[in-house]
Amino acid sequence: MSPSERLQNFLSQMHEWEVGFHAEKRCDAYKTDSGYRTKANEAAKSRLEAIFSENLSVKASIALGSARLDTLGTGQPPEYEQTILTDTEEQLDKETNIQAVRKKGLKQRYRYTVIVERDEPKIDGVSVWRASSEKWERRHAI
Repeated sequence: MSPSERLQNFLSQMHEWEVGFHAEKRCDAYKTDSGYRTKANEAAKSRLEAIFSENLSVKASIALGSARLDTLGTGQPPEYEQTILTDTEEQLDKETNIQAVRKKGLKQRYRYTVIVERDEPKIDGVSVWRASSEKWERRHAI
């Protein structure tokens, strides 16, 4: 699997998780039944942990994934409905940077850093482009 394929896999899985769980959170049972809500949250967290384990480095899972696991945050429009920008893959020593942009809402640009961990490409970091300062700013959550 190439770094771009790893990123595409991650974005697809996260988009599916985000859209599905956002819909779940809007249903009446989730809003009114605490038992249902607890089970739905546990299932969403378990799925998210599996996505992180498959696609993120160990460091990123701990450093970046914990906030999303704590909040189980979703967005509308979905944050992970992103397109990888062609010809942005940049190889730097032991890491590869790849840019993506949100399809809807604010056209936020992201730069994902992919490394090789145990012979597999894994996402190790993410930054967002800040037009006001004209530089990439490292995110502290995925």
